[in-house]
Amino acid sequence: MNTAAAQGSDSRNAILSSLLRNKAAGLTLDELGATLGISRNAVRQHMDVLERHGLVQVVARRTATGGRPSRAYGLTEAGLEAFPRQYDLLAEGMLTTVREELGEEALEALLARMAHRVAAGEQEALATLPEHARREAVVALMNGLGYDARILPDGTIVAVNCVFHRLAAKTRAVCRYDERLLSSLLGYGVRLGACMQDGANGCAFAAVAPAAPEGE
Repeated sequence: MNTAAAQGSDSRNAILSSLLRNKAAGLTLDELGATLGISRNAVRQHMDVLERHGLVQVVARRTATGGRPSRAYGLTEAGLEAFPRQYDLLAEGMLTTVREELGEEALEALLARMAHRVAAGEQEALATLPEHARREAVVALMNGLGYDARILPDGTIVAVNCVFHRLAAKTRAVCRYDERLLSSLLGYGVRLGACMQDGANGCAFAAVAPAAPEGE
């Protein structure tokens, strides 16, 4: 790794950490420079990079006695998400608790309702699209969520990144969530064939029956 690049990354990480510890009021360039022991100009350069990536924003303006107003910076939502999160831990605990307390059927029903709720927010925009355009729009939604999906010539959708990998390793009910979600979004039933949990390179979602002809 380029030494200068590595140093820049370290400084930007230090800036993000400082802003995390000062979420309420934010920090000015001068305050960040004093905290990190680097020049104001150096801080400004790093902040330009962080702003371009949508990680920091101006959260306040402060005026020192007799001085000009200074912008105080804080983290954006994307900046906050740059720090470690344990969503999988919470989700895994919730799924395990539902299964142990209420049973497998209750878990399946819960995930089915969740899939329906997520799909409902997109169905109005998808409803008027012809079948091929709807499929492309659904794949675009999947890729926005990180699935890294593509459409094969036969219409099968293949995703090479399982966004629920750790959860799917615990229960295949999560895979059936994907089936239900995609079926609702596409407007026809799909079935998961090849699956990464079985060692396949990607998860393949194929139509259970041929999709309706265009115009129907």
